Amino acid sequence: MHEKRVHTTEFVEPSVYSDLPEDESFRLLCLRHGAGTEKLQGQLLVYRLYDVPPYEALSYVWGDAANNGHIKCAGKDLPVTPNLTAALCRLRLTSVNRLLWIDQLCINQNDLQERGKQVNMMRSIYKTAETVLVWLGPDHEQEAEHAKTLITTIIPLISIDPGNDVIEKMMHFPADKALIEHGLPPRDHPQWDALVHLSRLPYFTRVWVIQEVSVASKVLMIWGETEFDMLDFTSAISWASRNNCAFSTDVEPAKDSKPGLDAAPFMVVSRPSGSLLQLLTRTEACQASDPRDKVYALLGLVDDHLGDLLPLLKADYTRPLARAYCDTTRYIISRTQSLEVLCYNVNPNIPEESFPSWMPRFDQGITDPWRLYEEHEACGSTIATVRETDDEQLLLLEGVRIDEVQYTDIILEEDEPPDTMSEAWKLAMETLGDEKSLNSLFKDFIFVMTGGTMIDDVSAPILADDSLLLDFLVYQISRILRALQTSPTKQPAKCLRSMLEMAEIAASLLSTVDGVLDIHCKHFSSQQRIETQNQLAQYHPNASSTVIEELAKCLESLRVDNDWRRFSISFANAGEFRRFLITKKKSMGIGPQAMQSGDIICILFGGHTPFVLRPRPDSEHCVLIGECYIHGWMHGEAIEKWRHGLLQSEYFTLD
Repeated sequence: MHEKRVHTTEFVEPSVYSDLPEDESFRLLCLRHGAGTEKLQGQLLVYRLYDVPPYEALSYVWGDAANNGHIKCAGKDLPVTPNLTAALCRLRLTSVNRLLWIDQLCINQNDLQERGKQVNMMRSIYKTAETVLVWLGPDHEQEAEHAKTLITTIIPLISIDPGNDVIEKMMHFPADKALIEHGLPPRDHPQWDALVHLSRLPYFTRVWVIQEVSVASKVLMIWGETEFDMLDFTSAISWASRNNCAFSTDVEPAKDSKPGLDAAPFMVVSRPSGSLLQLLTRTEACQASDPRDKVYALLGLVDDHLGDLLPLLKADYTRPLARAYCDTTRYIISRTQSLEVLCYNVNPNIPEESFPSWMPRFDQGITDPWRLYEEHEACGSTIATVRETDDEQLLLLEGVRIDEVQYTDIILEEDEPPDTMSEAWKLAMETLGDEKSLNSLFKDFIFVMTGGTMIDDVSAPILADDSLLLDFLVYQISRILRALQTSPTKQPAKCLRSMLEMAEIAASLLSTVDGVLDIHCKHFSSQQRIETQNQLAQYHPNASSTVIEELAKCLESLRVDNDWRRFSISFANAGEFRRFLITKKKSMGIGPQAMQSGDIICILFGGHTPFVLRPRPDSEHCVLIGECYIHGWMHGEAIEKWRHGLLQSEYFTLD
């Protein structure tokens, strides 16, 4: 690394942290030259962002909060964390000084107002820096050179044909022969372990580093004494990911499994952008020592024009956590005119009393809202508007009340005795059997079980159609087959009979379409069908022989046909952390596990799904329990009734 000469005539005297003269002022550390065990020394200089000499900015992890290191500035010992001490010793040049921006030293961490102002400048500070130095930490195990050698070996393979992979796609770590043919080391070579360990360094889990790297014009990674080019690292680790190199797998774990490349570096090196909600979702696994930084660290990456709402989002460490998150949520609602953000707090338990129920806990990892939010439009063409309140922890929203929760006893869990789907169907027949025909009720019920959508492991969710019944039949009889092949069966006979009854109804509905069952019913020997029929008859003696024969064919066909997975994924996706519900007005649905009888169901303007609210006793406020699916109310029906005067709108105050 070239040594840079820095003039030292502009040192700040006499105090270490004097007040910054203007909003665009910031400090730089002039790190004095030295070597070995010499004491770290430096001075803090004040510059204007638009008038500053070339400098480098450090991107690193604070690490252990114990301040057992020091650097002497303006005659005083400033405490620094062990990881920063190691970084300063590594970055210190032997004969000339070095000009650096380091947040731990260049910001007065004890002055919360200054800290907030400087954090709001961090995008510009890292963008203006000549180079961003990524300090990955000491190389205690002497692995850095191994990782660098492997990265250097991989780069030419990428340049052969950047658009294609040179190793045949495999589900596990490629065999030694394939690796060696392309000039790569065998699987047990320490270079692969070094690359894995590099990807798992704590640096890549820190939310702040995403912005610091994303806006930089040049990035140099440093691990111990070894330096890496960030572009080479990015290219190599992406290539290794595509080719499943150094990835752990479930396939023959004794032979093929190694500690896998961690996904964290991909978030850092991908330079993400998007709306604030998109960024919060993508970075939900990233860490921050101050929970407010889960939001503040992303503001420099938001591609929205913040406009008049900017004051809500400026970093302010005097602002309590709840206030910061409430302001963030209000900003997202105002910016998107949608209540989607309220769905990102899926939790089986009642919201914490110490925080507003409508406030997502961005520091705890927000969860995708059911992956069906955009597929429904319960709110029609209405938009969400944030109304002013005297209390920043209250959210005032307009909407219409459509129903009340009555039955909520059944938690939806797949493949758990007793079969929860069968239990839910039994409740539906008992409470709604007089309202609709059996076939009509069953079709609605199946739609409810998937939240009205269909999804698989490779495609986005789509609105469900009649093919969902076929998916259900294939799914249900595959479950029956697995149960029959288990000895002793995990499902008691009563549950299997219920499962068979539901399969029988689905089969009878589908039989109205000529030949539809033949799509998944491949004929096997008559002896196989007879054996399966006998097994089925033991559990479902009242079923007609025709139905049993058809189910037997389907069961046999599923030995080679795996289409059952689509309904399984759709059901698991919709049912996670949710209960089956029946409303007071005889609608079916699914909603949060925390809901209970007496909760109200509302269509809030700008909310693509209905929401479950719990009125507080002796108060006009409500607790937000979560979003829900109510069959028959997912496509603007309530809004049409409201427009025609059949329903009245009201304001709901969420606390």
